[in-house]
Amino acid sequence: MKNLDYAEVSSANVKKLLELNRMSIRHISEIIEVAPTTLNDSLKSKKGISIDNLIKIADFFNVTVNDLCNPEFISHHSDDVVSADELINKFGLIDEYGKVLVSSVLDLEYKRCKDTEQYST
Repeated sequence: MKNLDYAEVSSANVKKLLELNRMSIRHISEIIEVAPTTLNDSLKSKKGISIDNLIKIADFFNVTVNDLCNPEFISHHSDDVVSADELINKFGLIDEYGKVLVSSVLDLEYKRCKDTEQYST
């Protein structure tokens, strides 16, 4: 049995999480407060992402570092992720009352996130 390359696995999982969440390396690097070039180089290197940055990324995505080092992680969780296109298509099927309700919830959640972001900086 081949030994797992945890740096390779964690980098692949981080890249996939970014893709599934439609985030760029630049965006996540701002969140974890590391230079985008540093994170990009880490994702490509054989050493992988530093443990400190891996912890920050795991915290942001509400997963564990063990999850990020698990080769089965993305395949088990990618089915749970709903793409923006799917959400837009589902939204189009909702009646006007439902659209107002969904829009209100999204506005409140957006405000909560912005307020949280304001207090965390």
